[in-house]
Amino acid sequence: MNNFYWTVYKNLEKELTDLSNLIHIDDEQLGIYSIKIAELLLRTSVEIESISKTLYYQNGGTKPDDINLFFDTDCLDLLESKFLLSKKQVQVSATNFYFTLPENQILTPLKKANKRGTSSSDWQKAYQAVKHNRVKSLSKGNLKNLIRALSALYILNLYLNDNVYQLDKDSSGVNFDSNVGSSIFSIKLHINQTISVNQDYSKNKDFDECVYLLKATEDTRNAVQQKLKELNEKTIERTKTNLLEEITKRLAETQITNQDEVNEKIKSISEQINIDNMIQVARENGQALKITFDGLRYEAILNKHQY
Repeated sequence: MNNFYWTVYKNLEKELTDLSNLIHIDDEQLGIYSIKIAELLLRTSVEIESISKTLYYQNGGTKPDDINLFFDTDCLDLLESKFLLSKKQVQVSATNFYFTLPENQILTPLKKANKRGTSSSDWQKAYQAVKHNRVKSLSKGNLKNLIRALSALYILNLYLNDNVYQLDKDSSGVNFDSNVGSSIFSIKLHINQTISVNQDYSKNKDFDECVYLLKATEDTRNAVQQKLKELNEKTIERTKTNLLEEITKRLAETQITNQDEVNEKIKSISEQINIDNMIQVARENGQALKITFDGLRYEAILNKHQY
């Protein structure tokens, strides 16, 4: 994270932390405003404008910067289409922020950030109001809008840095630092340990909310998928060999004469034979399968909706 944007972000974060040592920041204090808070809101929002344009060009944006390139409806809109930033959650996790209401603890600061005017997010509307008429709109330069703007800048910095964290054998993510460099915020890590033959990554229902994903590294996942594919092929081959014989044998043990019932029974027998063979093949190859799974290594990567 050794870049200009991150350095500026950390300075802004420190200034908000310094304020938290002077103000007991809880649910009741979010409306507090001042020249200092309004100044921090302006500086944070200017950083959002700048980093959004950098991310825009890094992710395929082609509109020239000198022809009315807007950070919201152009830049953030492109990023929204790629990364679904409006769903990404940030938790206020600093110990000197005393929020109890869920809406102040868990933030989705980039929701509606790709809109303009009255349709945009509250922190954006506050930014525009304070920028154009600081005296009249000073009350909008408050802690609530500042915290949400800063958390939006935090997410954008994470997407710019695009860091990968090696977790070795940690398949549960306990060693992943969910603060990812922040002293105020933390993010959700999506965890799914399922590995299947035909799917590189499985999603839980909270996938869209997570900024980072825990996954097996590509080479170790490929090794497991290849071993599972081999076992599937052995199961299919074994089932082909004895399927007709087993169906005939098991049908003979029943008293079914109705054709629909016979068809249903054949289907049930076929499924059970396949399961039996799968279990048998797994037992015969258990040690090799264990060695392959023991070789899995994990990493945390940015959620770019690449799966």
